Amino acid sequence: MLSNEKYIGVVRLLDKGDREVHYVSENNHPPIISEEKFQAVHSEKINRSNVVKGKNGSRRKSSKYSSKKNNK
Repeated sequence: MLSNEKYIGVVRLLDKGDREVHYVSENNHPPIISEEKFQAVHSEKINRSNVVKGKNGSRRKSSKYSSKKNNK
């Protein structure tokens, strides 16, 4: 719920072919949560994520609890 923009009153319609945003409607309906809470949760999710994006793609910060083994 806290990662879906519909809960803050924003609706995005995507083009079926290339999945680009075709239409954005803000204040389309009354929000369930405030935009400040939505942004705070989004920031916290990024801070807690174990994935780091770099020039060579995405990788995990740590493999301490991962079931995947490093092949070094």
